[in-house]
Amino acid sequence: MKTQTLLRRLFIAAGVVVVLLAVAFGPTVIAHFTKKQVPPALATAADQSFPVLATASGVLQPGQLENVNFPIAGQVQSVTVQVGSKVTFRQLLATLNDSTQQAELNAANFAVSAAQAAIAQAQASGSSAQVSQAEAQLAQAQVELIRAKNDDAATRLYAPESGTVLQVNGVPGDSVSAGNSGFTNPATNGGSAIANGFIVIGNNSNFEFWAPFSQSEDVLLAPNQTATVTVDALPGLSLPAVVKVIEPSAIQVGGVPEYYADIALTASDAKLRSGQTGSVNVVIANAVNVLSVPSTALFTGTNGALQVDVWSGGQAYPTTVTIADVGIKWTQITSGLVPGEQVVLSPAGQTSLPTASSPSPS
Repeated sequence: MKTQTLLRRLFIAAGVVVVLLAVAFGPTVIAHFTKKQVPPALATAADQSFPVLATASGVLQPGQLENVNFPIAGQVQSVTVQVGSKVTFRQLLATLNDSTQQAELNAANFAVSAAQAAIAQAQASGSSAQVSQAEAQLAQAQVELIRAKNDDAATRLYAPESGTVLQVNGVPGDSVSAGNSGFTNPATNGGSAIANGFIVIGNNSNFEFWAPFSQSEDVLLAPNQTATVTVDALPGLSLPAVVKVIEPSAIQVGGVPEYYADIALTASDAKLRSGQTGSVNVVIANAVNVLSVPSTALFTGTNGALQVDVWSGGQAYPTTVTIADVGIKWTQITSGLVPGEQVVLSPAGQTSLPTASSPSPS
């Protein structure tokens, strides 16, 4: 009897709990199953006109970036500029200790004077053989004098252009090796934008963007094409630019030939720095009335093919497509879709946005 009473009480308690749970969570559960399903954001495949882009990643560097090095080895005696100094063409930047060169110069001058005196003496004695010998000695002494003057001149480092001193990589007392001077950029420096001369000069108010393009895109680039540069460190900043130079020779990147282009920024920003990375979009053509979808609708499927999710009857159906021209927002579809079909924007399976393997002008 006691057991039956206990069981009855337990059943009553369980029933109360069920009722309380139904009161508390019932509306939520019902709303979940009765809530109207909201379709994903969709776009319709249709004819569009848009600028066609060639896109590449690259690096910023100041305009006219140049390494300036002593052509001979020696010990730094003075540095007459500092980072930020504005310099003009042929302005003195630094000197080496020239005691050795001065000694050689004095000896060369003495040798020339001695040879000239020997010629005068030989001419006075009337010996043509002695005159010829003295003249030969003078010629050799003059060659040595020129060499000594050049060596002494090499101890003084001058600005090869007007610009701003961006780096000074040495102080008085340092020993330096002989080095080459000249403009530096990724195309001439194995893909690196690092400038490391004893002194580095450039224009830090006029930046350039160096980027390597594939050989299929390179043939579509031309000077003065418009471009847009974005910088990774400055999200939201978009800078207008133009194609300045396309390098004629390729560099090998992982065994694949790529061609560097110099993109000159036509606007600047105080936060731009040498070596900042980013990307550039160059307008290489215009697609006119071609079947297109927003680029965010495309993704790489599990089979490695480029796909879109076609929306039909409330369901998404992965569909393989092929593309041609790619713009900032739109991508041309050459097969896999027909006009009027709807595609899902930003599909869950998206792993990468499209890049036209071989853009072609329309």
